Amino acid sequence: MIDGTYNVSARTPLGAKAGTLVMATNGTTCDADLTIAGKTKHLVGSIDGETVTFEGSIHLPFPIGNVRYVLSGTVKGDTLSGTCRTKKFSFDVQGTRVA
Repeated sequence: MIDGTYNVSARTPLGAKAGTLVMATNGTTCDADLTIAGKTKHLVGSIDGETVTFEGSIHLPFPIGNVRYVLSGTVKGDTLSGTCRTKKFSFDVQGTRVA
């Protein structure tokens, strides 16, 4: 089961980021709220066993603009390990379930 609240961290091209990810599954769908730097983004993704995948876009400061991403991760016990990929870069995402 992947439902829960995770403390997450990532080393992005824009610097290290930390926040929380709250995930709730319903069948093969996962709703999640990702909060970083006081901003929350709602994500809707898919589940395949222990793997969750989210696709979408995020608006980054000028000169970057809108960036499409695919964020996928696997939950084993209370540990989330994943990767966020865009057209130009990718970075690892780590998390630990706290609730």
